[in-house]
Amino acid sequence: MTSKGLRPDLANDAITFVLNLGRALHRFGTPAHRLEEAVLECAGRLGLSAEVFTTPTTIIMSFGEPTDLSTRMMRVEGGELDMAKLARIDALADAVASQRTSPSAGVHELAEILASPRQFGRALSAVSYAMTVGSLAVFFGGSLADVAVAAVIGLGVGVLAQYARRSTDQARVFELVGAAVASFAAVLAAALWRTVTPSIVTIAALLILLPGMALTVAVTELATRNLISGTARLMSAVIVLLELVVGVAIGDTAGRAMVAIGPAIAAPLPEWSRWLALVASAIGVAIVVQAQPRAIGWIVAACVIGYVGSLAGTAWLGGARARGMDGQLGVLVGAFALGVLANVYARRLARPAQVVSVPAILLLVPGSMGLRGLSSLLDRDTLTGVESVFAMFLIATAIAAGLLIANAVVSPRRSL
Repeated sequence: MTSKGLRPDLANDAITFVLNLGRALHRFGTPAHRLEEAVLECAGRLGLSAEVFTTPTTIIMSFGEPTDLSTRMMRVEGGELDMAKLARIDALADAVASQRTSPSAGVHELAEILASPRQFGRALSAVSYAMTVGSLAVFFGGSLADVAVAAVIGLGVGVLAQYARRSTDQARVFELVGAAVASFAAVLAAALWRTVTPSIVTIAALLILLPGMALTVAVTELATRNLISGTARLMSAVIVLLELVVGVAIGDTAGRAMVAIGPAIAAPLPEWSRWLALVASAIGVAIVVQAQPRAIGWIVAACVIGYVGSLAGTAWLGGARARGMDGQLGVLVGAFALGVLANVYARRLARPAQVVSVPAILLLVPGSMGLRGLSSLLDRDTLTGVESVFAMFLIATAIAAGLLIANAVVSPRRSL
């Protein structure tokens, strides 16, 4: 027997659904601790005795009593951000677990969800890249020209991202090629317009590709004692960062070999423009992660609250200023604030907190510091490189800590 008194046919259907559920949750980037909790809760409510172990590339599930185990190992790949499908999968898991839908019907519905078209088409997704990176250039002190150039390059990177999804081989070199194209285009633009700062444009154009989210998830998994998954995800994020750094170096070198650029003329936008950029980037990133339209208002609110919380935390933690850590530790307050809002969303609307938290965290993640740090190390500027990389890990830890504290203060009452 592999279940708690279930008939063999019902047990097989239930096991099949749980296996497919785990694979689907993993596909959409669910962290190890969340995935294991969700699968175990669903299995328990279906009357199954189960054990689950997951890493970024493998899911192992065992069903039955210790004397009669049935084990399945699945090779998986995750990282696709689609909050609309994740919300539908969560609702289906609730329906099956509460026996409103049979496991066999759940298997078919789950396959339909995975095969369904994305919430937003490729054209709108590419435009959302441009909208997001153009807005983010404002936060790096960019000029109006920087914003415009970053948006155009972001559109190109967005089109390249849609094309890269067609093939596994193309997807594996997307970060390297995208970084090279963005850096090369930024240098050419700086040669034409002196108000363009290539470093600002390049980092803004690549911010969506930076593995800051993966780094934050890795630190969270390590903090929740999912050591193997956290370590593997951490090393994966470092490799992606290295690919981006090499791509930027290739594009920058090729561009400077073709044209000569002088020092940029600084022309930052007024302070109030950051609030417009914040709302625009929040809407853009909501489209990037394929969130449902009804969740966009919550996502914008979470992004605003996270940003305001980070500013308040930076001002509040003034004692850390002498040690140069006030900006990094201030992110903890922002992460806590958006984590609380995401959990309130989960409690009130019975939907995954990830739908709101993931887009907001993407705007807080420290990937840009990692890119700058590794670039400095490659340029043999060891001190600056080490400081930037350390700051990256400090911010990732602060974000993870803020989210964990938010879960302790306001529980989402849901596994996701």
